[in-house]
Amino acid sequence: MDLSFVSVLDSIRSVAITFAIGAFVVINGVALVAFLGNRSRAMVQKWTSPWLAANLLLLGVGAGVPLATGICKTVVQAIAPALTVQEAPTLPAN
Repeated sequence: MDLSFVSVLDSIRSVAITFAIGAFVVINGVALVAFLGNRSRAMVQKWTSPWLAANLLLLGVGAGVPLATGICKTVVQAIAPALTVQEAPTLPAN
């Protein structure tokens, strides 16, 4: 069971990193095109706070989710050998 759980954690980590990087590129690309295309100082002042919040959220997702899944994976791999059920040895008949 621990192997399937570890593989799920690995897939969650890779999906989170891929999503965070992709969204970071899209959000910053759209912002760059919008800000350079408009050259409006009012627009920059209006949208800087939401843009910064989105970037900080993506930084948290991109760093926090892999860190959390890595910690869970380490804990599972450390505890799993202690939880395996082994057959009791049979004593020879006299």
